[in-house]
Amino acid sequence: MNILGISLLQFISFLLIFIRIVGFVFTFQPLSSRIIPVYARLSSAIAISLAFSQVYSLKALPNLHLFILSSIKELMLGMIIGFLASLIFYAFQIAGQIIDFQVGLSLANVINPSFETQSSPIGELLFVSSMLIFLLVGGYIPVIEAIGYSFTLVPLGSITLKGPILLYSFKLIGDFTLQVALRFAAPIITLLILVDIITGIIARTVPQINIFIIGLPLKTGLSFLALSILIGSIPDLLTGEMPFLIRNLIYIIRGFA
Repeated sequence: MNILGISLLQFISFLLIFIRIVGFVFTFQPLSSRIIPVYARLSSAIAISLAFSQVYSLKALPNLHLFILSSIKELMLGMIIGFLASLIFYAFQIAGQIIDFQVGLSLANVINPSFETQSSPIGELLFVSSMLIFLLVGGYIPVIEAIGYSFTLVPLGSITLKGPILLYSFKLIGDFTLQVALRFAAPIITLLILVDIITGIIARTVPQINIFIIGLPLKTGLSFLALSILIGSIPDLLTGEMPFLIRNLIYIIRGFA
């Protein structure tokens, strides 16, 4: 059966590819922002799916029950890939929240209209900055390659959900995000601890000085000065951590085969 010169097998294959890509596009942070219109995200998903459909295809035509089940699995796999590929941005957001807590800005939450969430000021700054730098350094290229490679590792209609690989995914979420967040925030946290120690000594030796009046502005000023220096290290951190994240992402994708 052909529709406009396209066989039913090719059409079903395209639909399954499109479903996996849609799950990825709507969870991968640079693409899932509400600033980007839905039709633009769908258009990008269609374009990527058309390109992949020229290479990947089903071996046999599935029945309706198998097609629905495969569609659900394809959507879940795409969402998992998109979310795990976004971990680097969440790591920077957590680093900013840690810094905000140390500075005393954790209560000054700001609303992100793109994602309809609340975040601390420095956390939101690092979150957006990391995404912009990620796009500038071409970090999206290995991610797109990974989603394409996923069709080789896990062919259409052959996804198997396994408990151990899901547990490994949760372990990666915790380990990776905390590791990157602490590595980025460690210099500022160390600086603020030293400031607390120095101001504590001054408060004990010179009790006439109201250390609370000068302590908070001092910590805020020093933290922003250190942050302005550390932001320059985001490109190096991104290029250094993305290969590790991509390797683990491919390992997780292979586990669904």
